[in-house]
Amino acid sequence: MVFSSTILWAFITTLALSFLGLLLSLVLPGGLSLGAATGNVSGVTFFEFHSFSRMFVSENAFSQFTISSSSLLPVIMLALVFGIALRPDKEAIRPAYVVMNSFAEAMMRLTRIVTIVGAALLVILSADWFGSIDLSGIFMANLWYFIGLVVAVAASVLILLPLLFGLFTLFKGGNPYRVLVGTFPAMLSAGLSGNILFGATPLIALSQRNNGVRKRVLGISIPLFTILGRGGSALIASFTIMNLMQTSGNSQLSLQTMILVALFSALFSFGASFTPGLEVLFIVILVLRGFMSGATTQIQASLLVLLPCIQMAALIIDTAVIAIGSAFSSRIVSPDDRVPIEEMM
Repeated sequence: MVFSSTILWAFITTLALSFLGLLLSLVLPGGLSLGAATGNVSGVTFFEFHSFSRMFVSENAFSQFTISSSSLLPVIMLALVFGIALRPDKEAIRPAYVVMNSFAEAMMRLTRIVTIVGAALLVILSADWFGSIDLSGIFMANLWYFIGLVVAVAASVLILLPLLFGLFTLFKGGNPYRVLVGTFPAMLSAGLSGNILFGATPLIALSQRNNGVRKRVLGISIPLFTILGRGGSALIASFTIMNLMQTSGNSQLSLQTMILVALFSALFSFGASFTPGLEVLFIVILVLRGFMSGATTQIQASLLVLLPCIQMAALIIDTAVIAIGSAFSSRIVSPDDRVPIEEMM
């Protein structure tokens, strides 16, 4: 019951939020001016799945298991071979097994040092890069887009998600705004960090302590929602794509094109969790490859400037989807365990 309710909530909210982004792009004025978004969307060009698959699987069936600069698969295959060879099932192998364990500990320590140094270098390089960009000019040129992001967060978190929670629980599952208040720190953690996993850690404790969500529900719903419950990313992606298309010189898009944008945004959001920190950019680029040929490289580079704001909006909504969804799944198997306000964490 918990598994099926989690899947149902994830699919329904993703579709609803994706179409909400489409609706907001039609209601709110303005567009998204990046200075490099060019293309033609007068007709719908469907995806070429034979070329799309090359992004995930190499054309050479052997090299994808041996040579790659963007995949962990070769490392996994090499680790499998070493693991089989170094099984300590014979006395002569055990010294080599101990040595490899020592090397593993040394590599873990080296990895930690490299991570700390890399984080410091990332701060310096990011500050230098953003210092060379006219952020105030970009903000003023896309003021309506940023207003749209605020409206999207407010409309989804304060209106759509509570309404869906009420409909799913037949308005007997308690106050959804109480659920949101109880998990508000987790929403801020995910939004400000740009990583849904950083927000999921406090979300587990807050959902159990403040919203009365059962442990066995959290163990199933939270991991599933971090992969499938990415309605916020789908919403911001569809809203961004529609603004890009309107800015490209095609203000009158066909109904078929708009529906396909919303549907594909929802579809690709289910795979966005495999690119943490770049979920919205992942969805936008994949969808635009089917509608705006030749423009994705420039758009990808330009969207990096706006990515912190875009990711913040998307992950706040994603965390709200997870919080309310886990509360909905818990209400099915247990009554509404109300926690007094003075005991909330």
